[in-house]
Order: sequence, then C-alpha cells, then structure tokens
Amino acid sequence: MPSPPDFRLYHSNSLDVLAGLLAQELRAAAPGQPLLAPDIVLIPQVAMRRWLQATLAQAHGVAANLEFLTPGELVRRALDANVDGAGEDLDADALRWRLLAALGDPALMRAPAMAGLRRYLAADAGAGVDPLKAWGLAGELAAVFEKYQAWRRDWLLDWEAGADPREPQALLWRHVARGRRHRARRIDDYLRRFAGDDAPLPAGLPPRLFAFATLNISPDVLRVVATQARVGTLHFYLPSPTREYWGDLQTLGERLRGGEDVFGDLRDGSADNPLLQAWGAAGRDFMAVLGSYEVVHPAGDVPAYAEPLPRAGDPLADGLLKRLQRDLFHRRGTPGAPLRERVDRNDPTLQVHACHTRLREVQVLHDQLRGLLEDTRFDPPLQPREIAVLAPDIDPYVPYIEAVFGGRAGRPDFIPYALADASPLAGEPLAEVFLRLLALPVSRFGLHEVLDLVASPPLAAAAGLDAAALERLHEWLQAADVRWGLDAGHRQRHGAPADDGWTWRFAIDRLLLGHATGDDAPLATGAGEVLAPWPQLEGGALDALDALLRLLRTLERHERTLAEAMPPLQWRERLLGLLDALLPAPPANPATQRALDRLRQLVGAFADSAAAAGYDSPLAPEVVRAHFAAVLAEADTRAPLLTGGISFARMVPLRLLPFRAICVLGLDDGAYPRRDPAAGLNRLTAELGSPRRRHGDRSLREDDRFLFLQLLASAGDVFYLSYLGADARDGSEREPSVLVAELLDAAAAQHADPATAREALVVRQPLQPFAPAAFGAG
Repeated sequence: MPSPPDFRLYHSNSLDVLAGLLAQELRAAAPGQPLLAPDIVLIPQVAMRRWLQATLAQAHGVAANLEFLTPGELVRRALDANVDGAGEDLDADALRWRLLAALGDPALMRAPAMAGLRRYLAADAGAGVDPLKAWGLAGELAAVFEKYQAWRRDWLLDWEAGADPREPQALLWRHVARGRRHRARRIDDYLRRFAGDDAPLPAGLPPRLFAFATLNISPDVLRVVATQARVGTLHFYLPSPTREYWGDLQTLGERLRGGEDVFGDLRDGSADNPLLQAWGAAGRDFMAVLGSYEVVHPAGDVPAYAEPLPRAGDPLADGLLKRLQRDLFHRRGTPGAPLRERVDRNDPTLQVHACHTRLREVQVLHDQLRGLLEDTRFDPPLQPREIAVLAPDIDPYVPYIEAVFGGRAGRPDFIPYALADASPLAGEPLAEVFLRLLALPVSRFGLHEVLDLVASPPLAAAAGLDAAALERLHEWLQAADVRWGLDAGHRQRHGAPADDGWTWRFAIDRLLLGHATGDDAPLATGAGEVLAPWPQLEGGALDALDALLRLLRTLERHERTLAEAMPPLQWRERLLGLLDALLPAPPANPATQRALDRLRQLVGAFADSAAAAGYDSPLAPEVVRAHFAAVLAEADTRAPLLTGGISFARMVPLRLLPFRAICVLGLDDGAYPRRDPAAGLNRLTAELGSPRRRHGDRSLREDDRFLFLQLLASAGDVFYLSYLGADARDGSEREPSVLVAELLDAAAAQHADPATAREALVVRQPLQPFAPAAFGAG
C-alpha cells in the first residue's frame, strides 16, 4: 500500500528565510533520485528564478543542477507521462483558430441558441460576417475557455455531455472540443486515477520537488502538483505578510454585507489590520485552499517568521514603513507603537509624490533616488541593484526613463538601470514600422506619412539616408507639390477623382523631368496634359531620390498585395517577403537585428499556430493587422531582469522579490487596481460576488490589491509611490488610486492628528523642475 503523502509546508514573511530553508534541503541528497538528476524547483516567474539562483549561489558557492519550471509546465509533464492526448490539447492559440472556424460555420451558426451571436457578427454593410468582430470574439471566447479549463473543468465536461443545450458557449465548446483530449479532460482523468490515497502512483514525477512562492495557482493545478507528494517529498514554500493564520480573513465589504458591527471592533480594539483586510482577499483564498484540507493535505507545517524588530542604533527603525510592516506582521488593527505628534519630513521610508505629468514623475523619481543613494542613514549604503521601479504599465514611461536616466550616461550623477518588460511598440522602432506597413492598404500615402516612414531609423539606415538627405527630400517633394495618393488609380480607390495631380507620380515626374531637361518650361504629356518640370535637383544629391524611389516601388507593390484576404501560410510568405524587401541586408544595429528576428518569429508563429489548429481559410487584412497590433503591444518577457542597476518593469514580474527600495509609478485613480470586466462572456465574473463563488476563484481587482500588499511587505527600507495628482493645464487636483488612499489612511493613523498628517504625507511637486518650490522655496 502506498505511503501517506509527504507534503511539507513552509511559511514565512521573508523570502530570504524561505530561500535559506530551500538551500538547507538542497544540501541533502534525495532518496531514490539519481545523483546527476536535476532538482526541480517550481517558480511563479522568470525574475524569481534569477533571484533564487543568485541567493542559492551565495549559500552554496554555486547554484547548479537545478531545473526551474512553472507549475503549468510540471502539470503538462505529469499529464504527458500518465494520460493520453499529449498532442490534442487546446491552448489559447488553438482555441482561437478553432473558434474562428466555428463562428464561420453556417450549420452551427443557424442554431437558435446562436441568434445573439449572429446579430453581433453581422457586417454593418449587409450580409455576411464582420471578420474583425469574428476575430475579436474568437479571442475573447478563447481566453474565457482557457479560464474554464483551469477553474471550471466540471462545466466543460458537463457541456461535452450535452448540458445547457441553449447556451451558446456550450454549443461552441462542444464544436471545438469534439473528439479531442483537451486539458480539462486530461486533468480530470489524471485526478480520478491518482488523487486518492490508495490510488496507484503516477509516473514521471521526481522523488523530490520544491515549489517556491507559487501563489494563486488554480485548485486543479495544486491537486496535480500535490500528487508528487505520493511519489516522494513536496516542499512548498509559502510567503505570507503576517505570522497569523488569515485564511479566515473577511474584507470590510463582506462583513458589512453580513450585518456585522465593524465600528464596534474599532471601539474595543479587536479590528483587523486595515491593509490586510483591504488588500488580502486573493491571498486569503489561497491560504484557505491550503488550510482547508479539501484540496491538499500538508503532512508537516514549518513556520519560520522573521519578526521585523527595530535594530539598535538604526535611525530609520521607527520609520513609517517599518511601523506599517510590524502592524501587518502581527495583524494589528490599531498602531502598536506610540503615535507620532507630526509627520516627519526627514523620514524617507514611505513617500507619496503627486506630479503633473509622467515626465515629472520620472524626473522627481531620479532626484529622490539620487538622494536615497547618498543618504548615510542607510547601513549598508543603498545600491542601484537594490532598487526596483515598477508601474502598472511601463510603456508610457519608456521614453521618459531613457531621457531622464539614460540621458545622464557618462555624467557623475548617472544611475545604472535596466529596462525590462516593455512591449516592442514602446522600445523597438521596427515594430511600429511593421504595423504601419500592414496598414498600407488603408493608407492615403500622404507626404508627411511617407516621409515619417522613410525617416524611421530602420528604413533610413537600410536606405543609407542621413538627416541631411531626409531634409533635402522633404524640401524637394514639398516644392514638387506632392500631397497624397500614389497615382490617379490609388486616389480613386480612396473615393477621390481619378486625377494624377499632386500625387506621388505627379511629383516624381516633375522632379525627373526637371533633372533631365534642366528647364522649367511646361511639357505636354502623352495623356494630353501639361506638366511643369522642377529643375532644381543637384546631380550629386540624386542618391537620396533614388533611395526614395526604390522604397516607393516596394510600398506600391505591397499596398495591393496586402489588401487581399489570404490563408495564414500565404500571409507568412507575403510578410516575410515585405521585411526582406525593405531590409535586404542584415541591419548594422544589433537592436534592430533583434527586433527583426523577433518579427520574423512572430510571423512564423502566427502561421504555425493556424496550421496546428487546422485553419487554412482566407484571413482579411484587418484581422492580420489587429493580431500583430495586439501581439506587439504585449510585454517582452525576454529582456533580462536583475542585471545590476535599477530594475524598471511592470509590477507582476518582480512581485515578492525583496528589494530594499520599491518604487511604483502611475498609481492614478482608475488605473490601478484594474476593474473586473462586467459579467458578459466570462461567466466566472458573474460568480465573483455571489454564493456560487468557489475558493480560489480569481478576481483582477483582488489580484492587483494583493500584489500591492506583497510589494509593501517586500520593501526593505523604502516604499515610494507617485501618481498624476494635478492637471498639467489648470493645476486642478486629481485623486490617486484607492490603494494609495488606503495606504495614506493607514499611515495617517500612526499620528495623533490623522487628518492633518494625511494631507502632509503627500508631496505635491511643481509642474516644472526649475520652479522655486522644487528647491524648497515657498
């Protein structure tokens, strides 16, 4: 009979402590594991791997023979080793293509249950299906079905069995999943075979497994991971902001809906910690899943908390950040330290800055970080590698970061930094050029539109055009009277009269005739029209015009071909051909070469995913444009993190990591936390506020709140926040994110006069960096 599961749960408020416990376990050999077999460590994100490798290397002198996987990758291995159907899974890409085909299936769409979708998909111009609506709906439904596979496999299996015959989603799921061993089916089969204590042992799982800080995974993923504890030992390392059990935490809204006297708790001192109560719902649910023994059964519980006690002689030991962290650690509802009489202006540990613009946010951040790096109260001194700067969306800040931080390269006040997690559109000019090329079929080919494209760094470098050549081209073409349109036929396709006047052909003919004749006397054309040459071209400057003509011929050729609907494989040929035509030689700039390689990879992946899903119908050009616009706006997770300078990134990749200073930009009202979408396609959203909600169900808003709590708990010395707190035009005040407001309330409660302290805690920065107020005046 198999031995009982060996699921060991370690929990601490310190990631360093958990890493130390992991390092201790790695020192001992795993029984039954080959000597050279790598230990598998489950991690939530790539940055955690880099941090954990560095931490383990400090403990052991080297971190080797470790294999880092996400929980999903381990689940895939377990399923492939024990359940049939490895090649039949329905991931988000496969689902989208199969759903797109289903939405175009006349027999399926004639079903009475699909009447609402038929009306939505109808083209505005009359009969047929709007291709862009169909593509968007297929993507939304694919994302919804992905969530159902993770959180509601019972729904999908019931639908396959014929449940809900009038539900459109049920009909679509039956259509796309028919005859396939998709993930929900395979997980169900796996758990039926291996989840019981007296069930046979699964194959392909290691005798020892480490799960490090893998929070908020679905109950099904946790169940599959936990089956490894029946094969060997599962070490599960769980970071927690408080030493108290908080799986029973109730948010303020939940208590009010339950009719409890929350004000009575405040009067008698039994109130819960306000930050844990406001931000901890997502973490509470995961704690409840672990502690309920309904999903997993920990055999051992190892608490290893590090109480944040003040260090003797530390001038910042009583800083606001440490006060809040100590109250959070002890789950105190009221301050545990004596109240402050007034706000300490010299306390750098908790900072909130209200700025007029994103540029000012970055300028103020640089000034404050410069001061923190020179602050002698930090022992040891703060280093750039110990600072993380995060934002809900880092893309809008990229140009300002490069201007403010990168613009000081080579100067004494330069602070080394690394920018990661930005989208290609924010950091790669070629990505924007590619999207503009895809839009050629709808382009009017205006003068400035084309010249901006030619002047983009990748195309200008490929054509050998410098700033002086581009300026000459601009002057010549303006003088030759080009306005818009390639020629008369192109103008006619855009609803204008079929007239060559003021088109590119008209202007180029004037320039070439002027150069050939050297005279501005009007000449009769073959069409019976008169053309006035423009003879001002210099012979030695014709290289720029020749480069422009070659580029125009390429654009004109692809303007027509990219306007046709084609199967995905043909789209790949056309798009790769366009890139080869515009960039025939390898770019000299390594960044441009990397961007070009990425584009080629994305184009190939687009066609490959369609082929894998069996989709070969023609795709409208607007669908292809929408696809690549969305893909190129996604975060680029390949960029390295933790490279030695300040780490700039979005909030998720660096969550939980223990930086000494954590700075968060862009905490504007409405920007963060995100709102859960209205209950529409996603039926899970409709259950979030109802009794049908299950333990572990995810909410975007609650996830964002918990992430913010993790950042607060992870900050070692400084927690810095900024937001757009004033209108740049009229100076009117703007409110911050509700999370900033709640943090200000908690920080103000550490003072004898909370109302006055709350106002004083916000530093309102002037609009201009040279304003006297920026230097302490007024």
